[in-house]
Order: sequence, then C-alpha cells, then structure tokens
Amino acid sequence: MLSATCPTLLRADVASQLGITNCLTIHAATDRPEISYNVILHNTLDEAKESLLRILKKQLDRKKGDASFRALVYCRSKDNVDELALKIGCKPFHADRPEDERAQTFKDWVEGKDKSVVASSLLGCGIHVPGVTAVFHLETPWSVLDFAQESGRGGRDGKPSMSFVFASRDEREPDGEDLYGKKTMRTWVLQNSVCRRTALSAFLDEGRTTCVSLPKAILCDVCRAESKKPHPGRLVKSLVPSIPDGDIPRLKKPLRVPPTSSSYERDRKRSRELQE
Repeated sequence: MLSATCPTLLRADVASQLGITNCLTIHAATDRPEISYNVILHNTLDEAKESLLRILKKQLDRKKGDASFRALVYCRSKDNVDELALKIGCKPFHADRPEDERAQTFKDWVEGKDKSVVASSLLGCGIHVPGVTAVFHLETPWSVLDFAQESGRGGRDGKPSMSFVFASRDEREPDGEDLYGKKTMRTWVLQNSVCRRTALSAFLDEGRTTCVSLPKAILCDVCRAESKKPHPGRLVKSLVPSIPDGDIPRLKKPLRVPPTSSSYERDRKRSRELQE
C-alpha cells in the first residue's frame, strides 16, 4: 500500500481492519520547506470570505503578466465554491458540475487560460501542476490529511508557495475520533504561538519540525512574527518571505530568530565559564 500522508494512528487502524499483523513500514518525512503556512482568523465566515477575495484579487492583478502563475482556492461546501468562483471571475470545480465541464475547467487552468480555480476537495490530491504559488482555504480544512494534500498542490516545482487559511471563530467544533486530524486542524487554526509546522509534523510524522530546524524553510506566520521581536538570537539562514497583503514571497536576507530560552541561557553560562 502506498500513501503520501498516512499518520501512525490511521496506519494502525487500516492494518487492523485488513487483518495485517506483520508488515514492513517505510515512512519518509512529509515536510514541505518551500511552503509558508499562514492563518488569517476572523470573527465570522463572511468576514473571512471578504478577506480572501480581497487578497486573491490583489495577487491576480499583480500577476497578470506572469504566464506561470496559478492559484487554487478550496472551499468546504459546493455553494461556497460556486459563490467565490462567480465573485473572482473564474470557474468552479466540484462533483455536481458535469464531467466534461470539469475536464475543460482543469485544462484551462493548467494551460494558463485561467489563473485561478475554486474547488472542493475533489481537486485535493494527485495534481502536479508547476507554478502554483498560492493556495487558499476558506474555513478550517476538513482535517490535517486534507490540508496536507491540498496545500501541497503548491510548490510542486520546488519554488516558494504561500498557503493561506481564512477561518472564522464561529465555526462548529469537530467531535469524534481524531484519526484524520480534524480536531488537530481546528486547534492549529486557532493558535498563533507555536510554529505551524510543529503540529503538522507531529501528527503526520510523529516529529517536531519547526521552520528554524528545517533547512531552507520559508517561515510560517508565527515564526515570521517571532523573528521580528527585539530580543537576542543567533543568525539562522532561512528564506524569509515578504508578503504585504498576502503577496507571493520574495527572498530576503536572513533574519535573527530567537533560540529557545534554555539554549540561550546555557550558551551564556558556557561563555562566562570560558572567560573565567
């Protein structure tokens, strides 16, 4: 069995249901250093929707002359897919649209006739299209697995890509088991104090990756804000995007990002001992 995003909990459940008691598991890290993860939280879904439309339209205006630029917008409901596609001026893609229409929509987007497409999770995985540098989600994604697949449509060519989640505080809280990471995804959206990569890697890989620990990673919104705080830190060579109003990242000089307080104090103590 092959999968790009199958966490340990789900892997054990699948094996149990299939009666598999002895098998070899090969697991590679799912980290995507070329993607910058960003959450823009609003009080209501309507506010989140207007914010998404505003930022996407700015990007489309700026990228008119860029033949390679592609944007993807994901919605949890087909009604929102149709509504946003109409307001953006692009085509919708979901299961209720005729098959020949979906095929033409996808073809026009891949070939660059349309710079953007609004889709349901039907277009969530297995899509390898170079030039996707912006992936938007309206509402909290269904789960960590869905988000990993959908945001992962960006940066397939190895170039920087921005992932934006426009969520609202009044969304319904998920319940039940967390095999697919529904609860983890909602917690991920609501918090703004821990590197965005940490929860993703913990759920998918049982690791604790951060932007700073991952070579050449584009900083997430949390780490970018942390890097701007005026306290001492060591120089870390990371690619830092500049995203005014959600623009596509431009690489800048390395910033000073803070170490953990324990490591900083340990280094200071060691330095004093050497001096003495």
